[in-house]
Amino acid sequence: MVSLPSAAVAVAQAGDLSHRYGRHDALIDVTFSLAPGVTGLVGVNGAGKSTLLRLLSTTLLPRSGSLTLFGSDPAHQLADVRRRIGYMPQSLDIPGGLGVRDFLAYMAWLRGYGRRQRPDLIDQALVATDLTGRGRSRVGSLSGGMLRRLLLAQAVLGEPELLVLDEPTAGLDPEQRVRVRELIGRTRPDCATVVSSHLIEDLVPVARRVLMLDGGQLVFDGSIDELGARGAGLVAAGSGLSAHEAAFLSLLSERVAT
Repeated sequence: MVSLPSAAVAVAQAGDLSHRYGRHDALIDVTFSLAPGVTGLVGVNGAGKSTLLRLLSTTLLPRSGSLTLFGSDPAHQLADVRRRIGYMPQSLDIPGGLGVRDFLAYMAWLRGYGRRQRPDLIDQALVATDLTGRGRSRVGSLSGGMLRRLLLAQAVLGEPELLVLDEPTAGLDPEQRVRVRELIGRTRPDCATVVSSHLIEDLVPVARRVLMLDGGQLVFDGSIDELGARGAGLVAAGSGLSAHEAAFLSLLSERVAT
């Protein structure tokens, strides 16, 4: 398990965190701490990644266990905590006729930023996501890659201290995936960024740490190098797998065996 540096302050701490939908356990006794830096969250579809991200973004509140954000219980200081979080969902139905800047202005308003603050915040978000030339465009004119960057732009409005990105490269071609990963890698070092993916190779270039979920349980918490070392001796000749992918598959097979 990755330990926090002595000078680091935990942005988020989860203790025996669990969540259930009806009779389905989406998360089971998950415990971890998050410090500034990029953390990858990996797992197959249905592993519990989106549920965990929704809890971190406060769009869900815990059913059992504990979750503190910035040292506070989000249930007691929800408005203050939410202003410090940027959340990029997998998808968002944005009216195609809406202007890019108008959409970002609306999202800034939702977060409580005043009229005078919004233009500068929008400019900063457009620069951070390489969309400065599309501020006057209509949302419906954007390509798939640009739409993903627009969702990232609304998440980074106001330079949040916790950035939660749910499958930011989903549905993109290889070139656009690389571009989005580069943007994620440029996030402020004092921000705790959590990036989910079911493709471990999308996380290798940007994450220093990896959390792996399977069946709602945390089955790996370590550095990206530790994950690669775990799989280094498991790559069969001609398999086409990377060491990280081999480790991922090995962890899954160990779960099935038990």
